[in-house]
Amino acid sequence: MSLLLLSLTCLSSCSNDDDDNNAGKSEIIGTWYLVGASDGWGGYKEYKEGEITITFTPNGDMLIKNKRKDQQPIPTGTRQYNFADIEKSIYSGKPRHGISWGFLTYGYVFKDGILELDAEAYDAPGYTLKYCRPIKKYDYI
Repeated sequence: MSLLLLSLTCLSSCSNDDDDNNAGKSEIIGTWYLVGASDGWGGYKEYKEGEITITFTPNGDMLIKNKRKDQQPIPTGTRQYNFADIEKSIYSGKPRHGISWGFLTYGYVFKDGILELDAEAYDAPGYTLKYCRPIKKYDYI
């Protein structure tokens, strides 16, 4: 009886990481605070919530509002983004969901309201975003 109880407990205790990592593309739509950025060489800088916001709109616009004087690490502006799957991750060798803007495609992972964007290159930048709020129509009109 105890073995049956143990096996049922193990089977029913799925990890939230699996659910978050497989979140749909629509989960990215909304406004995010940039809370951290890596430079790809081991350097990591944290940012205050609200200092830099990134809004992903349903029509493929990425709106960046950067209140910093130095405009680092991503300057204010509008960019186009699209979803692009990564065939083989350099880290796991498995496919990953990705989002692309500029010339890089970033693999993404969701966990506890945090969106990690990783450029799939050891020397490329990466970003940590914290969910702020759902998108509102006036955010991108």
